[in-house]
Amino acid sequence: METNLKAIVREGMGSAESRRLRKNGNIPAVVYGLGMDPLSVALNALEFKNALKTEAGTNVIINLEVGSDNYTALAREIQKHPYRDEYLHIDLIQIDLTQTVEADVQIEFVGIPVGVKEEGGLVQTINSSISISALPTNIPTSIELDISALNVGDNLTATDVNLPEGVELANEDDESLLVTITLPRAAVEEEDSDEIGMEGEEGTDGESTEETVEEDSSDESGE
Repeated sequence: METNLKAIVREGMGSAESRRLRKNGNIPAVVYGLGMDPLSVALNALEFKNALKTEAGTNVIINLEVGSDNYTALAREIQKHPYRDEYLHIDLIQIDLTQTVEADVQIEFVGIPVGVKEEGGLVQTINSSISISALPTNIPTSIELDISALNVGDNLTATDVNLPEGVELANEDDESLLVTITLPRAAVEEEDSDEIGMEGEEGTDGESTEETVEEDSSDESGE
């Protein structure tokens, strides 16, 4: 998915200039890649936010117009304010549509695991995205991962994901844990308590046996 954005070249630099830009509804940004010299620009904040609302999200292909120049780019290193809905700075990486790029893609977990329906387990999401390599036009908006066959204690990693044609893991040996099925804490604590109780009972039996042996030995000595 593609979108068109316009930007202006930034003349001033520094924190004060960046604050002024943001106050006026713009976002400080830099364009670089494919051997070009980094170019400092400013994007309209509202237009950029709307661009990220497409299905492609942060992987939307941006056709950027800066004066008489045009760049094809992807937004990377998106810095946001910690608690305000405000972008602080954007890195725009110029790309070639005929060359593969790396991107993070969201995972959609599908199905209700057996371990949840029949064993009272819980779905614990460890990572909800994976890093892939693909042509910019082949980057999927998201990838489904069926978790319905998982039992308690089972998990799935990045290598378990069925990738679309033309899409590969950025690291073919990526074993990043994505999801696992666990028991609720209460159930685990109860199980641990039962094990401790059983260990205590075994210890008591052992002491009784030892005392009996000692008594028998005393009787034999007396005789």
